[in-house]
Amino acid sequence: MLYALGAIDPSNARLITFNIDNAEMRLPPSIAFQIPVTVKNVVIHRCIINEGASTCVMSIDVWKKLGSPELVPSMITLRSYDGRPSQPQGLYQNVPIKLAGKTVLIDVEVVDAPLD
Repeated sequence: MLYALGAIDPSNARLITFNIDNAEMRLPPSIAFQIPVTVKNVVIHRCIINEGASTCVMSIDVWKKLGSPELVPSMITLRSYDGRPSQPQGLYQNVPIKLAGKTVLIDVEVVDAPLD
C-alpha cells in the first residue's frame, strides 16, 4: 500500500528494510490497520487496510452514504469465515481512496451484510 501511494521508493539506498525471516513476531499477522480514509470527499473512519486480503469489501450502508455510485455486476461469490456464501450487490470500480494526501484507485465489492 505504501509503495502504491508513492510513499516509499524501494530503490532508495536510505530506505531501511527488515528481514521478516529473522523477526520475532509480537502481533499475529491477522491484525490489520484501522485508519480513516477519504472517498469522494467523505471521511470513512476505522477502515481496515489489509494488503493480504483477496478482495476489498464495503458495506451497502457506506456505499449509500457515498451517493450510491454505479455498480457493475460482480462475478464472484464471497464466503464468510464459517463458509456461508454471499453474493455481492456489485463491484464499485476505481474507487478513489485518499490517504496521506495521495489517491489510489481500487475496486471494491459492495455487500449487504454486517461487516463485524
